[in-house]
Amino acid sequence: MAVFSLRSQRTGQYKEFSLLEILKLLGDPVNDEIWLDDGEDVFNLSSFQDNSGSGGTISTPLNWNMENFAQLAGQSAFTLQRIPAPPVLMVMLNGIELRRNADYQMDGTRIQLPFALNAQDSLQCIYTY
Repeated sequence: MAVFSLRSQRTGQYKEFSLLEILKLLGDPVNDEIWLDDGEDVFNLSSFQDNSGSGGTISTPLNWNMENFAQLAGQSAFTLQRIPAPPVLMVMLNGIELRRNADYQMDGTRIQLPFALNAQDSLQCIYTY
């Protein structure tokens, strides 16, 4: 099951990635682990379970939502349509992932940045609810 489609900077073609493939790219495959940003816990990549109901042990599918924000000039606060299910929230500004409590604050559905954005900025949020 593909979860993300990403565009290659070199060819412009899109490639689909599963959540496990993304975790392996972000994690440490040698030590079979992925660390949380705050260093609170370490998880084994080999313990991955597909929660989509297609081969995993949990049959309830996750509800994924992706929101793109437009007309950002002067804004520093944004409201999501739904409350994200922790800890699955990816906030990307101009293609760079922001870190919670370091680059932005979250309160319910409200995302607060410590600075105002300009007209050229692009903000995207991907999360489960």
